[in-house]
Amino acid sequence: MTDIIHLLPDSVANQIAAGEVIQRPGSAVKELLENAVDAGATEIQLIIKDSGKTLIQVTDNGAGMSFNDARLCFERHATSKITCADDLFTLTTKGFRGEALASVAAIAHVELKTKRKEETTGTQVLIEGSEIKEHSPIATQDGTSIAIKNLFYNVPARRNFLKSEGIEFSHIEEEFNRVALIHTNIAFSLYHNGKVLVQLQPSNFKQRIINLFGAHFKDKLFPTEQITDIIKISGYIAKPENAKKKKSEQYLFINNRFVRHSLLNYAIESAYSELIPSGYKPAYFIHLELNPSTIDINISPTKVEVKLQDERLVFGFLNSCVKKSLGALSLTPRLDFDYERGLDISGMPENKELTVPPTGVNPHYNPFDSKPSVSGKSGFTATSRPHGNIEGWEDFLKNMKTEHSVTSSETGTTSTPDLGFSNHPNEGVEPGNQPLSYFLLQDNYLVVKLYNQLTLIDIIRGRERILYETYLTALQQQPISIQQNLFPETITLTTGSAELLLELKEDLFKLGYDIQPIDKNSFAVNGTPMEEAKEEVQHIIEQLLESYKANIFLYRSEREKNLALSLAKQKRSLYKELTSEQETAHFLSQLLSCEVPYTSPSGKKILHSFAPEEISRLF
Repeated sequence: MTDIIHLLPDSVANQIAAGEVIQRPGSAVKELLENAVDAGATEIQLIIKDSGKTLIQVTDNGAGMSFNDARLCFERHATSKITCADDLFTLTTKGFRGEALASVAAIAHVELKTKRKEETTGTQVLIEGSEIKEHSPIATQDGTSIAIKNLFYNVPARRNFLKSEGIEFSHIEEEFNRVALIHTNIAFSLYHNGKVLVQLQPSNFKQRIINLFGAHFKDKLFPTEQITDIIKISGYIAKPENAKKKKSEQYLFINNRFVRHSLLNYAIESAYSELIPSGYKPAYFIHLELNPSTIDINISPTKVEVKLQDERLVFGFLNSCVKKSLGALSLTPRLDFDYERGLDISGMPENKELTVPPTGVNPHYNPFDSKPSVSGKSGFTATSRPHGNIEGWEDFLKNMKTEHSVTSSETGTTSTPDLGFSNHPNEGVEPGNQPLSYFLLQDNYLVVKLYNQLTLIDIIRGRERILYETYLTALQQQPISIQQNLFPETITLTTGSAELLLELKEDLFKLGYDIQPIDKNSFAVNGTPMEEAKEEVQHIIEQLLESYKANIFLYRSEREKNLALSLAKQKRSLYKELTSEQETAHFLSQLLSCEVPYTSPSGKKILHSFAPEEISRLF
């Protein structure tokens, strides 16, 4: 019987190892930038072509490498950062495994040029798929330049799994932000397809945040700080009203390293729990400094996940620090021990007679009378809003036995709004002649009697359907009219979002947004759809682009549907409540005139009609 276990060739082993470290172009960017930081660089330049598929190049003015080190750095587990296992608990550098360059060399064409300041000549190394093609002296500048070309050229299956250029570049931008944010003493620049997208000079932490995420962050940031013998916390938190549904602006650093830690993230979010709606995420940029011996950063190849020796202690410090900052800004309730309750009570005026509050009684009310009261004040009217309890439902079901029409307060006559249900599938019904009976439940749901059935409608999802079909029509047939602004509104976006906005500019014009670029990150909003508040434009466009990027994989060949859905999701909650029977009738008319009024464009149910047997089972 022959042996079946054998050693893999180095080339295959390197490719397997590369799959753990280099998952996409953004992973290679992270490793190269961190190497440049570890080299002591004060200037780092990142050059990208075709979202990293064609070229990723990082140039720095750091220490450089010797002739032999330039060759040895591409070997697996070759590192200058550690010499024994105990060194893992005293790390002050980004990289230490000695896997990054070996992994990159296994799946790309690599060109390295490096030179030490004290040496007269530099070194060039050319590698293709882990095979050294050239290793020779060269004239070059101080520091290191490493170019990765044709990433995954020899692993076509991995290359085929890459997403669109927009998504891949957003990952590159994210890795760039994570390194550039915390290393404020280093100048960074980012180029994509020959364009300068970001240029950062050394600055303080707040200015670095503003430079990366836009000038609109200037008034959103509040400092948070706490210093003890165990931990030092510093950074900035954002106002609760700037919370978003996505974690796009949450950055937590430990000892100058970006980390993901669910418990520490929860420590920050829970401090906001009473200040932001459920499902929204606060923005924060926080740096923790801990003793390296209390941290284990060697639990994953990407070095993003970490373990802490005492997680609960760090959780408590971080949570209390954020709460204290929110409280200092009068954003959370606080106890005021100097408060004198008596000062807020106005005394009873002298010689003031006490009177009993009047009560109103309808002498004509008969609970056993099946006919509605002549005064129209008994039972539910069109604007009644019972609370979402059992009694409210029972009363409504009882009152649904009689027809309630909308009564004009001016003429006293009864009229019926035309709901425009001409496309409803029920036959033999004249919807326009039906009275409108409804009430609102928790302001989120509309309970209405349609076609002799009790129907429950999700208002938010209904608006999403209406807006989606409106925007889709605007993109394909009839653009939305634009209201020109007397004074243009300026919005500022991140680099990736700015590039995406330029791609979608013509489509956004059809949707009612006249937006023109000012510089690489700023745009002038010259016009918006009718009745849209100017202060909402920045938030709407930001969230629209985030949603579009998140859905781009699902709608790869359906750009218009993705854009219509993304905008509908952002604006569905901006509309005011249904406060009158006319608004309710208009909403119902729009919804039931949609091509698909029963489900939202996200595929969720909008309305449900209760059959008589369903109602009977409730009692």
